[in-house]
Amino acid sequence: MNATQLPFLVEGILILATAGLGAWVRAKTKPYGKVRLGFHLFFFLWFTTGYGFIASAFAAHPGTPSLWVPLILMGLAILTQLASGITALVVKAVPKALPMVHGGAAAVLFLSAVAGVFLAGSPA
Repeated sequence: MNATQLPFLVEGILILATAGLGAWVRAKTKPYGKVRLGFHLFFFLWFTTGYGFIASAFAAHPGTPSLWVPLILMGLAILTQLASGITALVVKAVPKALPMVHGGAAAVLFLSAVAGVFLAGSPA
């Protein structure tokens, strides 16, 4: 494991932890519990901050061009997560598609982190 792979590995672990907490939040009907939701949001902010550090490091020192694909996908998925999460909190009746969009974006985030680990480990 090289130093370029580690941020993606940490992001993947944080995404899995956030997804687990998200399932824990979803197990409760609205209104969501404040403690559960607080933990979920804390981990979301944690991996979003980590994503910001990864993206800024790759912007300053562009390495493998193929690493930009998972980075861009992660950024778009984070924005989707944010929009769908806020919508789920604000609306009274959550549409059936919204949890699928939120969960799908989480899956894209995790798969992008896994792709980043593999692409960062492959020779340029």
